[in-house]
Amino acid sequence: MIALVVYLCAAGWFFVLAPWSRFWTTRISPSAPLWLLPWLQSPTIRGAFTGFGIVHFAVAYVWLATITGQR
Repeated sequence: MIALVVYLCAAGWFFVLAPWSRFWTTRISPSAPLWLLPWLQSPTIRGAFTGFGIVHFAVAYVWLATITGQR
């Protein structure tokens, strides 16, 4: 269960930071199909990915609180 919490935190950091970094424009966008490029470059979609990362943090927090008996 701890491994899952660690995974969720790592994935959360990725989804929060990657859409706004140079990694996104050099690795993710060029390998996407052409019809998907406008979506991946949209700040709204990038913000949605960031929100998805925050959801990962929230789930990790709840699971960690459950494991430690604080909930």
